[in-house]
Amino acid sequence: MPEWFVAFVLHPVTLLAVGGGIGANARYWLGALVRTLHGESVFPWATFAINVSGSVVLGFVASAFLNHPDESRKSWYLLLGTGFCGGFTTFSTFSLESLELMRTGRTWTAVAYVFGSVVAGLFGVWLAMKLAGERGA
Repeated sequence: MPEWFVAFVLHPVTLLAVGGGIGANARYWLGALVRTLHGESVFPWATFAINVSGSVVLGFVASAFLNHPDESRKSWYLLLGTGFCGGFTTFSTFSLESLELMRTGRTWTAVAYVFGSVVAGLFGVWLAMKLAGERGA
């Protein structure tokens, strides 16, 4: 393979664009699937599922690539961690939905949503790192 092509494919902009594009599509399709299966609800299950599953994926990716001694593995973290998970997870949507729940008088639903998302996300990262064999997890 030509050296310029390898440099292009492994360039951070390329890795982030490809990973982010795939992550954004995965977010859209998983959200559509959850809404189809669960129907309309006062609780934003689709975003909740995306945030928690994104936390699990990021836990595995971080364990496998972030602190690996082989520098070439850091490209995988850019592609999968920063790119895919960045395009996939929906924290900004989570924040907006939480605010809308509070604005519409569903304060306890908002509290459950915020607390549940944070606890389940933390647990997801911890569990993934534990299953991946990360020390100290």
